Amino acid sequence: MTDVLSDVRPGDGQHLGLAFFRERLEGNTSYDEILPALSILCSFEGAILEMHGYLDDAEEGQLHLQDEDFSELLVSGQLVHPVSGEQVPNPMAHVRIFYSLRGDA
Repeated sequence: MTDVLSDVRPGDGQHLGLAFFRERLEGNTSYDEILPALSILCSFEGAILEMHGYLDDAEEGQLHLQDEDFSELLVSGQLVHPVSGEQVPNPMAHVRIFYSLRGDA
């Protein structure tokens, strides 16, 4: 996984989806294998990745979630719509996760 990240050019690592990693791992790696590795790269001291999310809203389009709102979603499973302020029902069905290289990594 770190070999994949070492090939990312500076400035190109701000929006890395799961498909990015799967394609570079030759497509024979399942998401069940990729997700734990990404989790480790986001969570240990000196992590090189940050995890983010956006809400795929039918009316508003893709709405980037603030880091605090995304963290709250991961902890509580609840999300307040960033525009309307209303609770989003079944939010994980509408949130897409992506990763970015840490600026200080």
